[in-house]
Amino acid sequence: MTIKSLFITKEVPIPIKGGVSLRNWQNMNVMMKFGPVAVFSAANWTPNYHTLPGVEVWKHYNVDDTRTKWEELERRLWWLRPIGDPDADWPYCRFTAQKLAELMTEFKPDLVILEQVWLYRYLSVVKQFPCRIIFDNHNIEAHLAAQPDRSQESIRSRLKATIQTSHLRGMEKKLTHQVDQVWLCSEDDVQLCQQMYGKQTPLYVIPNGVNIDNYAKAFNNQYAPVEQVNNKEHTILFLGQLSYYPNKIAAELLIDEIYPKIKQNYPDCQLLLVGRTPTQKMLAVAEKDPDIIVTGSVREVQPYVAAASMMVVPLLHGGGTRLKLLEAFASGCPVVSTTKGAEGLGAIDGKHLLIRNTIEEIIEGIEKLWSEPSLRLELRNNAYELVKQKYSWEATYQGVQIAINNLS
Repeated sequence: MTIKSLFITKEVPIPIKGGVSLRNWQNMNVMMKFGPVAVFSAANWTPNYHTLPGVEVWKHYNVDDTRTKWEELERRLWWLRPIGDPDADWPYCRFTAQKLAELMTEFKPDLVILEQVWLYRYLSVVKQFPCRIIFDNHNIEAHLAAQPDRSQESIRSRLKATIQTSHLRGMEKKLTHQVDQVWLCSEDDVQLCQQMYGKQTPLYVIPNGVNIDNYAKAFNNQYAPVEQVNNKEHTILFLGQLSYYPNKIAAELLIDEIYPKIKQNYPDCQLLLVGRTPTQKMLAVAEKDPDIIVTGSVREVQPYVAAASMMVVPLLHGGGTRLKLLEAFASGCPVVSTTKGAEGLGAIDGKHLLIRNTIEEIIEGIEKLWSEPSLRLELRNNAYELVKQKYSWEATYQGVQIAINNLS
């Protein structure tokens, strides 16, 4: 049976810029096995290319070019609407909604996949057409928004965060109940979704995955050395969008507490922070210390993963599952992570990675891996087998096939 699928995204899926685009591109490639795929994307910029490999139809719109002044005022007054949300307003305007309706009419999809809750405002357009709808929820966003933060310093900012979290929960609940299926990253998220929103809609685990072939050069150490990395043996890597709150806190723990103590025993060690939108603090410390390398956005992450002796993931907050760990596993890069960083993946401490939860434990784990080459090799091989068996695109296809079969 051929299935025509339309993905609605708030960013273009390639070039890969992080976990969101990695998951979207994964799911698009998996759905290509079932039939033609179209993509409708909305953002505040215009790419300089017009096709996506394997995608039959791609329509992209810059909402900043098409949003009216009245809509800008509506965006600023989001808190007056019952479930208004600034992040859901960001990729939406009435012009793009009309263009989505035109694409639905022309492409006639059997299945529409809305990625993330931020595309909620387009649901009313999709529901006008005879198709099945899937909500691909990368995180339980209302739960994530309610986690301790958040560095809210003023009463006004705290009030705004409280209102936004309440609105977000209502929006996520409505979207969950108005679609045919919800796809989630892990069993942990399935249980959380049921606790928060009930069991009315079928929930399926579609795990985050990686295309193993894209990491073969890294696994086999075939990349040229990264210019700034002087000593691969003692280089710690952290990967992710660095302004994203959970990543920001983790990176600052590395900068402020972990790296300085490691430096005392390993004076030649380096800290490699790879990802877009680094904070001013990160840039400032890198300016002062040549052994702290902050790359900003990079064309591909694999050379940097290959250049590191290990990835350290001291995450304390977050949701879903961390694609950064899967990228490390596929690249043969050993990992030291907190329990939060590794949640949902089924990775076992001492077999696939080292799980350490305090600053002292993380430092002990780093030094243990540097002093025990046989352990590094064991973790590397076991982690690669785990990602190959459970988190490759082939494994993801099996989960999608089950979900799709249950739609009919």
